[in-house]
Parts: sequence; structure tokens; C-alpha cells
Amino acid sequence: MSEYSYSYMPRPMAALFEEPKPPAPKALSAGSGEAVSPITKSSIPLHFNLKKSFPAITTTISLLQKVPETKDLDALRALVPVFVNCLNSILDSMDKLPKEVCTGYNYLHAKSTVAFFRAMLEGHIKEVTDANVQSDSKRTEIIDKTMQFLDGCMSATKDFFQVAAQELIQLKPLPRPPSGAELEDLEESTEEASDSPVSSCAEDKPSVPEQQTQSEKPPPERIAADEQPQKAQKPKFSLLRPLSIRRKKKNVPPEGSSGSSTLVDSDPIQLKGDYIHVSTTIRSSIVQFPDFIKEPIPNTLPHVEDATEIWKDRNGLVELATLRALVRYMTSTASRGDVEITDIFFLCFRFFSTPTEVFSAFIERYDEKPPKGLPPAEASTVSLYAKMRIAKLLFLWVELHWRPEEDGDVFNPLMQFAFTRLSKDLLKEASSKLVTALHDRACAGEKGRGMRVERTVAHAESKIRSESLVCKWEPKDKKAMVRGDFAKVNLLSFNVPGGHSLLALQLTLFLWEKYRVFEPEDAVRYLMVRKGDSTEPTTEVARQVANFMSYEKRLHRWVMDSLASAQTTEARTELIEMFLDVAQHCHDMRNYSASCLISLACDRPSVLPFLSGIKISSKHEKIKAMLSEFYTGGNNHFRAYKDALQNCHCAALPGMMLFIGEVARGCGSGPYEAHPLVPGSRLINLRRYRPITWAVRAMERCHVPFKIQRVDYVCDWFEHVLAPYREGTEMEWENRIHAKCRKM
Repeated sequence: MSEYSYSYMPRPMAALFEEPKPPAPKALSAGSGEAVSPITKSSIPLHFNLKKSFPAITTTISLLQKVPETKDLDALRALVPVFVNCLNSILDSMDKLPKEVCTGYNYLHAKSTVAFFRAMLEGHIKEVTDANVQSDSKRTEIIDKTMQFLDGCMSATKDFFQVAAQELIQLKPLPRPPSGAELEDLEESTEEASDSPVSSCAEDKPSVPEQQTQSEKPPPERIAADEQPQKAQKPKFSLLRPLSIRRKKKNVPPEGSSGSSTLVDSDPIQLKGDYIHVSTTIRSSIVQFPDFIKEPIPNTLPHVEDATEIWKDRNGLVELATLRALVRYMTSTASRGDVEITDIFFLCFRFFSTPTEVFSAFIERYDEKPPKGLPPAEASTVSLYAKMRIAKLLFLWVELHWRPEEDGDVFNPLMQFAFTRLSKDLLKEASSKLVTALHDRACAGEKGRGMRVERTVAHAESKIRSESLVCKWEPKDKKAMVRGDFAKVNLLSFNVPGGHSLLALQLTLFLWEKYRVFEPEDAVRYLMVRKGDSTEPTTEVARQVANFMSYEKRLHRWVMDSLASAQTTEARTELIEMFLDVAQHCHDMRNYSASCLISLACDRPSVLPFLSGIKISSKHEKIKAMLSEFYTGGNNHFRAYKDALQNCHCAALPGMMLFIGEVARGCGSGPYEAHPLVPGSRLINLRRYRPITWAVRAMERCHVPFKIQRVDYVCDWFEHVLAPYREGTEMEWENRIHAKCRKM
């Protein structure tokens, strides 16, 4: 046992990144009174030798590499705690790096990944210590699994070092701007040079860290002074390459071993990025997954059970299917033309199945053998394609659609499957994505929902302008509004172009603040069980959705009541023209909620008696006709409205009336139906879930924030004028409007 015991003195990890240098005077941080070390050239990551800087862990690794050959469990039990202690010392030493590095998000995330794999290794070795293993096969399995955990630790540690290096690089100060003469020399040299030019202005954006790691060019002064400028060395770490626990010569695990082929050095495989086959309107360019299948996927005959377990329409889209047939469909080339099927499945599978059943169906498909009669090469390609599709779908589930309150039961089986199956059958680039996604969900705990909405919003925000919309017009009653004396505010004072813009902007922001608080998937679930306006909300999301719908009703009633309460024909004419102008402004800003409600209020039958004899301008007649055609034109299920939301990839605010109709249309059919050729069968009715999926996706796209500068006194005024219209049913408000009509 003494052969595997060491005494070592942990060294600060900063020594691994820096060259020896004389003590430098401390500089004062710009934002605080703390003294921090100045960032100089020597602070940037350079080549280092971990074997000389921290020999204990490298010696431990070299001894661990012999364990698969000797199958010595006693050595494994003794060496792993030493390895963990060395890893703990490295993590503690990293805290000596500058505070700006240690508090960065990327640094903390990478460090938590190392801690995650370390905890898994410690838990596994504890079980090994308590176990009494006799058979060689069990011994080999334990050693192989330990090697996988050790390799995971070292891979995470390598990534941790790289992240720390990148954070340090970002602290490097930019070179001072060159003088005029130097700038001319630099321009001449860049014309002759074949490399990309160096920025000659201090206001230019600094290069991203990845570009800096590829070529660290010296300042212009160095270029002018040296005849042959030296390129800065890449901050690669020389000893990080052989840190894998497995030896290079052990390219194939011993027979009967469950070790992962991704943990040993193998022939290089050219990878290509392949977007996951899902709806391009939601996740295009968001999620990439490695695809290493170069050969074309052979066309195979349909599965023998598909004749009775799946039914497609004339376009080849699935309408009815069992769970097993649906999983087969999604993991075969037959689903390439159905871009919505993945979203439909993951957004709705909890309505017709359970996470445990779905996971079992995925595993059953993963273990399914290719059809008989195929040549060996084609059979291997078909099997590998199905496995890759399963890996992609599991990654999508965890990364984008995870609901810990419902999916928690399959977390451990998923983790076990990723380590023991995916890591063995697929490249590390594929299995590690699922492991990383599981790690992120585990770190987030009960709040670790999938990042579907966040990724959709981030993707949309990367394509829209960032400047805020501002209206500088101010009402003449501003002072009264700021004081909260809203009784003195005259609504018609907003009937100028600036007032229309101010009302449209602030009404959009006011309503969107109510809309953004609930999750779209939860909102649609509530709409599926909601039974009219009389349903009392019992959950938090139900109250949030009901609150937004309440403000929509208030706005609609306020417009109707304002038109009915006008004292003169001239005032009523001004009001309807002003409301139509505001509705058009809202429509142009994609505030479809307010635009629809205002335009419908101006055409409400109970309001029409007040508008008889009123002549509005031809401009406003066109606005009224355009809005009416957009929202209610023909019996086409709001086709123009839906197309606008479908094709919109920027900020938009929908009305809940549209989603209530779509959910009701989807729920009009039952969750199950019989196969047309098999009476009495019970297949999942996907026709029910396509409108529901559309509603969720549209609501998710509308979570992109509006960039509008908030005017508090106008939003407070909206809150005040809409408050009286909260209570009462639609029939009661219709009667109030008719009562005012009789008094005319």
C-alpha cells in the first residue's frame, strides 16, 4: 500500500500560468480600494509543464494507467483518493488567480463541472471500496467504469484550465494607440502583409478571445523595431494532451469490457456540424449536434408493425400512432419531411404518456436491430443513424424541454445510459453533449427547466436592433399625471401624431409586462382545462394568464365606454379616429393584442348606434377596413393573423383570444382514435396536438422583449383608467352601453 502513498506540497495554480518574474508593485483597482496585481504580459497563459509544477497528480495518473492491465482493485481503491486530493488542491489553488477571473460566469461553470465529475467519482469509488468482488468480469466492469469517471474528471479539468486561460487573456490591456507616423508605417505594412490587419484605433472592438489565442500579435512598436517579429505562442498547455487515464497503445478494450471507446485514442474522424432535425422556426442555428455519418442512409422497408400502429395523411405526416411507432418514425429518415414532429412530441407527450414510458421507448428503439437482409455496411449505417437520432432526441429533451417536477424520475437512468451506453457506442462529442445538459439541469435543481424559451429569445435578439424606441412628445397634462391627479387628464389631448405614438408605445409595454410573466407551455396547459370565464384560477400560472386576459378585456371595454360616453358627435368622431390611429400604430409595432381589441371595439354592435351619422376620413376608413380584414376577414381561422405570428422573429404581443381558439380547436377531438383499418385500436391522435403545439411555439416567439423606454406616469395612467372595467360580465357591460344609447 505504501507504493501508492505520496506526500506533496500544493503549489498555487497561478504558478502554472505565469513565468517567474520579480515582485511587481501593487496597483489600485479602479472600482474598489483593493490592491490587485497589474495585468502584464507575464500574466497571460503560457506553456507550462504540469509534471514539474504538480508531480503528485501526474504520478498518480501514470500508476492508474496500469490498473486496467493488472486488474488490481486494491491499487484502484488506494490511488483514486490520492487523485481526488490532488484535484482538490488544484481547485483550491485556482482561487489564487485574480478576482476578476474567479468570479466570471464561464469560470464558475467550468469549475462546477469539475466538481460534478469529482463527486460522481467519489460516489463510485465508495461503492467499490465496500464491494467484495470475486469474478473477473465484474472486476473488469468496475475498473472500466472507474476509468470513465477518471477520464471525465480530466477532460473537465482540461476545459477548466482553458476557460481560466481565456479569462486571463481578456484581462490583458489593449496596446496604446499608435502615433500618426506609426499609423502610416502600420498602414503600409498591412498592405503588404498577408495576415489580417491589426486594429489601429483604440475605439475598435477588441478581438474575441478565440482569435487572440490563435495569433497574439505584438504591438505596432514591436513591429517597427524588430526585423523579424516573433509570434506569440498559442496558450496551449503542453501536458494536457496525455492526461487521459487510458494509454495510447490500449486502443481496444479487453473482451467483455464495458469501457467506452471514446476514452482511448482512436483514428481521427472528420466531424461535420449538423442541425438537429426540428422546426427551423424555433431552433434554427440554436442547437448543433455532431454528425459523423458520411454514407447516405439506405432506404429501408417500413417496420412490420407500422401497418397497424401508424397512420399518415396524404402528405406523409403522421396523424395517428402508438408511442413505439412514433419513436420509430422520429428516428428514421421518414420524418425528414415533418419539421414539426419533434416539437409536437416533446411539448405534448406528457398528455398521452409518462416520462418513464417515453424513456423506455427510446431505449427499446436504441436496442432495436436493423432490418434483416441488408448488407453489413448498410445495416451498420442504419443502426448508427437510429442511435444518433436517439442521442439527439434525448439531448433535446434535457436541454430544451426538461421539466424537473415531472421528469425527475428518469434523470438517474438517463445519466447511467449516457455513461454506459452512449459513451461506448458514439463519439465523445455526441455523448458529452447529453452529459453536459444533464449536469446543467442537476446544478439548477428544481428550477432547472429546459432552456427552450431562453434559446428562442436569444436567437431572435441576435437578429434585431438593440436601440430602444423613445417618444419625446409630452402631453400638456403631464404635471397632473406625474402627481397622480388623473381626473384632470383629457383623453383627446392625445389626438395628435405624437400622442398616438406615445399611447401605442406605452400600451405595448404595459401589456407585454403582464404577458411575459408566465411560461407559454404552462399557459396552454391552463387553457386546455379552463372552462370559460367563470373558472376560478387555482394555480400561480392560472392567475398570471387570467390577469393578462383581464387587462385585455379592460382595454376593450374602456374603448367602447369612451365612445359611448362622448357628449358630442364631434368628440365621438375625434375619439374613433384617435383610437384607429393608435390601433394602426400598435399593429405596425406587432402589438396584435391591443390593435385587435381596439379595432373590434370600434366595430362592436353595441357601439354602432353611437357611430351612426358619423363621417370619419377616408384615411381612417382604410385603417378600419385593413384591421378588420386582418383580424376577422372571412372564415379562415385568423389565417393572416396566424401567418404574421408564424413568420415573426422579433418582438410581438399576441392576443389570448387567438390561442383560446386554437387550443379549443385542438381539444375538439379526443386524445386517442382507432386506426382506420384496425377497428378497436387505440392510437395517439396527433391531429389534436398540432394546433396546441402551434400555440405554444407562437407564444414562445412572443417572449422576445420590446425595447421601449418606459414612461412611468403614462403606464400609471393606464392602470388608473382601466381599473373600473375589471369587474362585471360581458352581458353586464353590453347592458350598460345600451343604457347610454337610450339616453341619447
